[in-house]
Amino acid sequence: MLIGAGERKDGLYYLRNKLRIKAHKVAGTSLLELWHARLGHPSRKITKMVPTVDARKGSNILNKACDIFHRVKHTRDGFPSSYSKASNLFELIHCDLWGPYRTASSCGCYYFLAIVNDFSRATWVHLLVDKKEVSQNLENLFAKIDRQFNKRVKIVRSDNGTEFTCMKNYFLAHGIIFHTSCSGTPQQNGRGERKHQHILNVAQALRFQGNLPIKF
Repeated sequence: MLIGAGERKDGLYYLRNKLRIKAHKVAGTSLLELWHARLGHPSRKITKMVPTVDARKGSNILNKACDIFHRVKHTRDGFPSSYSKASNLFELIHCDLWGPYRTASSCGCYYFLAIVNDFSRATWVHLLVDKKEVSQNLENLFAKIDRQFNKRVKIVRSDNGTEFTCMKNYFLAHGIIFHTSCSGTPQQNGRGERKHQHILNVAQALRFQGNLPIKF
């Protein structure tokens, strides 16, 4: 869109029709309130540090609640604690994959898969070289549960990792309900995440106790 036209004179461009420039000034704004807005709506203590501001004249302004300040500082509400629990063995299992780590284990693995039984909190940990091994490890575990415990896994809960979502057809074929957490909300897969934290805490405690170098 053309907003102006000009002519070149002595290497400069002059607009043919001069634009009228207007400055709009808001009346009724005190110096204190102006600096409060300029500094990004800080607290009363910070605003009073400006040398040209007289806090006594604007005490009423500083004492009132700043709506913008509360909106800037607002954070997402915390997730409520979940006390739900499965009523039987292998009715619900939680799966979560950790990795890759920058250093391989002694057997050359960069990942570990944690599988938690919701009812008993029994945990299986599988070391993996690649995340593609997740599906085979889960299928092997389901077969072992069927043969050794005469039980069937009913619900599998995990995050939205592709290593789990690629098994949707397998879950459908075997009548397993597949639950996934929403993106960016690891709290919904909290038991799997919490088990990872516990495993890593134990590993660090053993490393510190053994005075092992940081490379381990």
